[in-house]
Amino acid sequence: MIVTTTVKKFIRISIWIAVTILVVICDRLAVVGVAAAFDLVIVGPGAQEVKLIAGKLAVKSGDRCSIITPPDEKFIQKSRTLMYGKDRDAESDAAPAFVSTGEEIGDALETAKGIIITCEKEAMEEKLLTTLLDNAPKVQHICLLSMMGGRLRTAEDLLKTKCSAADIQLSIIRAGTLKGGGPGNVEGSEFGLNKYFDATIFDLLEARNSMSFDKFTLGARVTAGDPFQAAASLFSSSSFEPSDTTTSRTVAAQALLIAIKRDTGIDISLSSEKGNTPPTPEEWSDLLSSL
Repeated sequence: MIVTTTVKKFIRISIWIAVTILVVICDRLAVVGVAAAFDLVIVGPGAQEVKLIAGKLAVKSGDRCSIITPPDEKFIQKSRTLMYGKDRDAESDAAPAFVSTGEEIGDALETAKGIIITCEKEAMEEKLLTTLLDNAPKVQHICLLSMMGGRLRTAEDLLKTKCSAADIQLSIIRAGTLKGGGPGNVEGSEFGLNKYFDATIFDLLEARNSMSFDKFTLGARVTAGDPFQAAASLFSSSSFEPSDTTTSRTVAAQALLIAIKRDTGIDISLSSEKGNTPPTPEEWSDLLSSL
């Protein structure tokens, strides 16, 4: 009887110690900012490179990301190659999921806390937008990559109305002419797509300017609202100097990922600035707090 009582007492003490240790560990993790993975869906009729960069960066940071794509295996393989290069084993490391079937898309939307919609020359169809919202019960924030100069103003207003009615936070990030998107020029780092992306640009002048943009123009400048008119594409494509109406694809992707986790939405235009690395999270916080 003495042995039995002693054993029971030892078990109770052991359980109490284990629970205490678990509570302390959870508190420590909360203090250092370790959070559960964020479930994200990326979709849109434009800015394919921005979608791929955002997906790549999201997974790299520990989040779960699904990119809605056409049911075309060659297209999906090319997208993977743009992100990681030809030599990477698609099954060896974490990567965004490419979802194409109704079941795959439905499963991704079912758990999504955020949806990024990328537009460039045209808006997403209202029917598709409605379908997304109707099948994303947990979504808290939607980020729209729009374009400067009011070209997609109707789409922006439509999304504002739908998000307001559904009590969903909305961020609108307007880009100018999108440029760059490659890995950059910092040894050991790959800020955007794989270097294979640069090899897909066959025009030598365009390729040179794109790579220069990724080397020297990775800074960011944010302005509230939509104050800039779109630049002429010929001028924009022939220079890697920063301007109000050009935007790094890498920085645009980063801005979308920063915005999607905010408790409140933002409404900005995103311009290029000099810099050989993209803004850090702390620098993004300073940029957005200045609005």
